[in-house]
Amino acid sequence: MPEQASHLIEALEASDVSAINGIVALANILHKRGLLSSAEASAMYQSMSLPLGLARNAENPAVQELQLNLDRLFAQVVAPD
Repeated sequence: MPEQASHLIEALEASDVSAINGIVALANILHKRGLLSSAEASAMYQSMSLPLGLARNAENPAVQELQLNLDRLFAQVVAPD
């Protein structure tokens, strides 16, 4: 793979992780302030997980790792205080 393509893939992966972390951090802030219920946070999680669970993505190790990260992050949002 040419170096430029490799850099693009790395940038996209970093962007995805950054966006997910930002969304989950915002969800956590809103949840702690009582502005986002656990049910709403769970709905966000389901919405974000849906594309990761599609058949074309399910066997991809990078997608599986992303799903595990999403699981872990949202577990912190809806965890009891």
